[in-house]
Amino acid sequence: MLSHFGFPNAGIMKGNFPKYILLLGDLAAIFLAFRVAYFLRFETGVFALGPDAPVFFDYRYAIVFTLSAWVLIFFLYGPEHFPTSGDSPLALAQIITSSAFLIAALLAGMYLARVFYSRLLFSFLAGLVVLFMVITRLAYRALMKWLRRYGIGLRRVVIVGQSELAAELAERVQRHLDLHYKLVGFLNPAPGRAAASGKHHPPGFFAGASEMMVRNLANLDVHELIFAIPIRRDSETLDFIAECQKQGISIKSVPEYYELHTSQIESSRIDGIPLFELRETGLRPPHRVLKRAMDVFLVLVFSPLLLPLAGALSLVLYWGTRCVIKREVRIGLDGKPFTLYRFDLSVVEDAAPDTGESLYFRFARLLLRYSGSELPQLWNVLKGDMSLVGPRPESPERVRHYSVWHKRRLQLKPGITGLAQVKGLRGSDSSDLKTKYDLEYAANYSPIIDLALVLATTNTLISRRQSGNGDSSPALASEDGQAVRMP
Repeated sequence: MLSHFGFPNAGIMKGNFPKYILLLGDLAAIFLAFRVAYFLRFETGVFALGPDAPVFFDYRYAIVFTLSAWVLIFFLYGPEHFPTSGDSPLALAQIITSSAFLIAALLAGMYLARVFYSRLLFSFLAGLVVLFMVITRLAYRALMKWLRRYGIGLRRVVIVGQSELAAELAERVQRHLDLHYKLVGFLNPAPGRAAASGKHHPPGFFAGASEMMVRNLANLDVHELIFAIPIRRDSETLDFIAECQKQGISIKSVPEYYELHTSQIESSRIDGIPLFELRETGLRPPHRVLKRAMDVFLVLVFSPLLLPLAGALSLVLYWGTRCVIKREVRIGLDGKPFTLYRFDLSVVEDAAPDTGESLYFRFARLLLRYSGSELPQLWNVLKGDMSLVGPRPESPERVRHYSVWHKRRLQLKPGITGLAQVKGLRGSDSSDLKTKYDLEYAANYSPIIDLALVLATTNTLISRRQSGNGDSSPALASEDGQAVRMP
């Protein structure tokens, strides 16, 4: 598995090959951004030129440094940190934050090397890098769709199992074009087989049917079989896997501990026997320090803009109800209670749906809809009770009913926004689903992810609808409507 601070192994290289096409596109975009920025600064005639204006070749070291830095960022954080589809609120935000890191690295490198170039050129470059990378991803998506349309290079995959995990896996396979997978269907146990066995445990799914099933899979031209269920160690299952491998069908398995969302899975061996170390979800001390520094820095930087806005909102709320700030007890890091601050919109929250013809009610409803009531929580961030990004804090009553698994989200400092909020979840949604996203965030934490989620929150608020989320689990259906069943 790709570590956050290591290079991918050969298996990941093979599985993510399409994204290395994207990497080449990114490198081309960066070079083109340099060329266009140079053209705008020195060749349009709009801006004054000094007597010793540089030629484009003079920027060769800056270009090589920038391309090398992007390759390093790509491999350090992994291809999965550069989404092209599916997580649309995150895609643009991560491009912007990654590009910002790239430009910052370039400026730092030029300063240390005591090499100084046109500041105006770098201003153009910052915007052009984002623009061309967006164009690169649009072209990449178009290429992937074209390849899928004609079936070029597609890996035909069948998922073994019928469960929420199988549904989630199918949804992600179909959502991510960069995987270049085509979902053929599902391989499920025959109805009633377990009951007919007369045993207290499920029999092997493949008892007496291995050869027939393998022939069916081969006839469907299946390339990969992904187990979304534990692989049983009975002889029929092992024979089935061996027959699949003889036919050139790759076997992959989702680990039983997938739902634990560990931050990293370290592998080792004892005399050939593989061992997997499941690290506890949570941030390491250096990450906690960095995250705290980023929180304070971002709040202070944006305070000149946010303080006047908060003051204006306070005046409107005081004019409407004489109540401005509401204090609520919430559970924070390590299960410790703290006082959460928010604008008091209880009059609007408790009002009937047809109430609110006055200007104040309309304003308050708008503020509630777009989470403007959470603005005072920036003070919670400065105090250290909360972070900008993290699990939303919940009430003591709700936390009291947490399972041991739910309590793992309390190992993270609560946040104003987070992955669950960007995915559209709100306070009334299932704690199970929110916990899952919160632990997924912890498992993949990086400064880029934090900045991306902050930016993506704006997009989520703008596109937020009042309708409920409903059941987010996709139906168990394949792209072409087929399903592979047990005989």
